[in-house]
Amino acid sequence: HHMSCSAAALLWPESHRLLARVGVSAYGLWPSRESRVSARAAGTGELPLRPALAWICGVAQVKPVPAGETVGYGRTWKAPVDSRIAVLPVGYADGYPRALSNRAHVLIRGRRAPLRGRICMNLCMADVTHIAEAAAGDDAVLLGRQGDEAISAEQLAEWLGTINYEALTLPGATWERIAV
Repeated sequence: HHMSCSAAALLWPESHRLLARVGVSAYGLWPSRESRVSARAAGTGELPLRPALAWICGVAQVKPVPAGETVGYGRTWKAPVDSRIAVLPVGYADGYPRALSNRAHVLIRGRRAPLRGRICMNLCMADVTHIAEAAAGDDAVLLGRQGDEAISAEQLAEWLGTINYEALTLPGATWERIAV
């Protein structure tokens, strides 16, 4: 008779009928800002949804970049001061869109590190000048939480001009999935 999506399952219990397909909410995310606001306005309270997905890679190396030097194809970022750049083994071939170049951040040692230069096919670079202890082997969080900081699916979606659900589909076939 009917199959409710995440928004319907969260907002209209009378619509459930035979089946609810909770899609994005199964990942601990609200389907949209509007559905979250509607739940509050309806007085149904707010469900304690918690993100259930993280995307993490290791820092391959950390390299010094002298002031005035550029990083990446097209020389789209120039170091304003002597800098340290972390090289991450992830790029658009792995599902990390080139559109995030010079826009997104990753988390390294619990701190935000802005991406610098263009995202390459299988590499990207993050500025860790302000994270003195950053080193090869550290975890770099592309999506998820590290310490008190988080890169949310909503934040990735905003940087890309899309929706949170699409951000969840970015990690490609090259990534190992680990259920925890």
